[in-house]
Amino acid sequence: MTTTIAVTSGKGGVGKTTIAVNLALVLAKQNKETLLLDADLGMANAHILLGINPKYSLEDFITENSSLEKVITKTTNNLKFVSGGNAINKLLNLSDLERHKIIKSFNDISKKPDFMIIDVGAGAEASSMTFMASADKVLVVLTGEPTSFIDAYTLIKTSFLDFKMNNFGIIINMAQSPIQAKLNFDKFQSITHKFLDVNLKFVGYIPNSQNVKNSIISRRAVVSSKNNFKETECFNNISTKLSLVETNKTGNIRFFDN
Repeated sequence: MTTTIAVTSGKGGVGKTTIAVNLALVLAKQNKETLLLDADLGMANAHILLGINPKYSLEDFITENSSLEKVITKTTNNLKFVSGGNAINKLLNLSDLERHKIIKSFNDISKKPDFMIIDVGAGAEASSMTFMASADKVLVVLTGEPTSFIDAYTLIKTSFLDFKMNNFGIIINMAQSPIQAKLNFDKFQSITHKFLDVNLKFVGYIPNSQNVKNSIISRRAVVSSKNNFKETECFNNISTKLSLVETNKTGNIRFFDN
């Protein structure tokens, strides 16, 4: 049985894709069959962080130039990957039917993974909402900045009111310390609970570090380093807490829903 996890954020620039890629790699390194889907169709760039340039993308599948099996790329890190292509393609304006086609097609792949991490576009756009509502669990990435709080709250509010999603895992990125990360979560939870009946779980934090910045520049995920970085420990800790996030029951079509 596959557990699908959408990684999203209220706004861009908070490190959502970096977290999605590193989390997927950590799960793969734990010998869990893992598939990373780049569904950030307006700014698909997970392949850059993986340091690869896949031959096929979701556009080839949608235009029927390739089967989904061919679009799945094996990476050097024992991780399978589905590229979202790039921003200047037809994927920017997918219809509901085409998004549903993508979601349903994962039922037909020959080997189902243990986990699928879905890098979803930031904000409450229709495409992002569809992929979030079709996943088992949702992780929301935010920083301690007020604008990040506001946009993450708006995303959760829209998810709750329009799609009946009420369970969210929260990851604090670019934190100065573990204590600050937990304080930021507590503050965000307090604000959210005043207005919404949702269940938020703190699943971890990633420090504001030069190691992460260097990994982006070098196109090599920080958890792929042979050095025993603190950041790798943080991603491992997040992977152990995924079970704390409860599954959303939205009534939508779902990935791997036979």
